[in-house]
Formats: sequence, structure tokens, C-alpha cells
Amino acid sequence: MNAITTVLRAATLVLVFAAPAAQAAFKCQGADGKIEYSDRPCETNKNTLEKPTTNKGVQSRAIGNPMAQLEKLFTDYEPRLCEREALAVQLDAANRSGEVGKARDAWRPRQDKLIELNEVMVDFQLRANKITKPAGNDSAETAALRKFQAGLKTCTERAAAARAEPAAPAPTKPVSPSKPSPATK
Repeated sequence: MNAITTVLRAATLVLVFAAPAAQAAFKCQGADGKIEYSDRPCETNKNTLEKPTTNKGVQSRAIGNPMAQLEKLFTDYEPRLCEREALAVQLDAANRSGEVGKARDAWRPRQDKLIELNEVMVDFQLRANKITKPAGNDSAETAALRKFQAGLKTCTERAAAARAEPAAPAPTKPVSPSKPSPATK
């Protein structure tokens, strides 16, 4: 989580310092011959030496509806994130009981799968942060993300319950010796 925070902070700093550079700059020559730079066009008594160029490194795109983007993100990622949660619970339990240590080769494919699904989770978090960060901590988007993340815990709880509770046999009625009914006497 610290790596994600560091990356997001670095990206924010780049954007903050790139914003002034993204503005148009006019290079003008004054009546005295000195060169001046301005964010406004040259005055009529000054000669324009260079027209401003657009900053081609900064691209903007239309954002669209953030809630719709989040819903699509949730739909796309939920099965894999639930699989990740269930696998993490399974591997944690096996690791705690010592099963993983006893049969490392048997557990290796599941560990590799968990690594792959962890990368999916990081990708999900980065995409979700792109949607929720501009909206702020108190936004509906951030609340929806928190609710989705809390819902993933139910995946974990279901996986843990499935591991902890073996299938119970169907209840049977005790067999009692047959007693003659009063009607048959």
C-alpha cells in the first residue's frame, strides 16, 4: 500500500509542477529591444518573436460519469478479487497449520496464482484511485469504493467458512425397537 501511495504522491507533484508549464508563453521583444516572456499576447508596440506552442506532453481526456466507471470496474474485477481473497485465506490457513512447509511443491501453483491475483488487485486499486481521487475522500465515489471493498470481505468470510466447516452428514432419526401399537393389540 505504501508503494501505491508513493506513486500517487509523485504523480500529484508532477501534475502540480507541470500545470504552470502547460500554460502558453509568449516571447516578445519590447521597444527597447529586450526580450520578455508573458502568458498574454504581446502588446501592439512589441514584436512577437515566437507564438506559443501547446504542451504536447500533457494530454487531457473527458472523464465521463465516475460512478458508471466505478460500477464497470467493480463488475470487471469482482470475480478475480473474490478469487484472490479466497485463495489468500486458504494459503494463510495452510501456512499456519504447516501444510505449506510440508508440501511446498504441491502448494507452489496456488502461491503463483495468488501472486498473479495480487497484481490484479494492485491494478484495480490504481484504476479505482484514478476515479475516486479527484472526487475527494467524502465523495459518493469513495463511499462506493469502500462499500465494494467491504463486500470483498464477505468473499473471505465465505471462503473461511467453507474451509472450517466440513460438509455435515444428513441427520438421521434414531432407530428404536418396534413397539406394538395400541391398535394392534
